[in-house]
Formats: sequence, structure tokens, C-alpha cells
Amino acid sequence: MPVMEKLKMFVVQEPVVAASCLIAGVGLFLPAVVRPILDSFETSKQVPPPALSDVVAGMTGKKQG
Repeated sequence: MPVMEKLKMFVVQEPVVAASCLIAGVGLFLPAVVRPILDSFETSKQVPPPALSDVVAGMTGKKQG
């Protein structure tokens, strides 16, 4: 029996397991392929953190001056 026939039978008999395998494949594909592509474009540069006084002012609503 060819592989495609077995695959079709598997999807018909076990649709939840087949969908799970598909989702797992996407979950493994994305970090393994997309992340290196993004890193090659250097879009994941670190943003410098804001000053602590700015964070406190934003949380309390008070301007420090």
C-alpha cells in the first residue's frame, strides 16, 4: 500500500491525532526556521530598557522633575 493511502486512512480513522501531529509539526517548524531568518535580518536587536524613574513616574502618574 502506498504511503499516501496509509496517510489518508490514518487521517480518516484518527482525525484528532492527525490534527495534533500537524499542529506539532507547525510548532517545530516555526522556531527552527523562522527565528534564524529573523536573526539574519537583524530585526531582533535588543531595545535599551527605560530609566527606572520613567517607569515609576508612569506607574504612579507623577512627573518627577
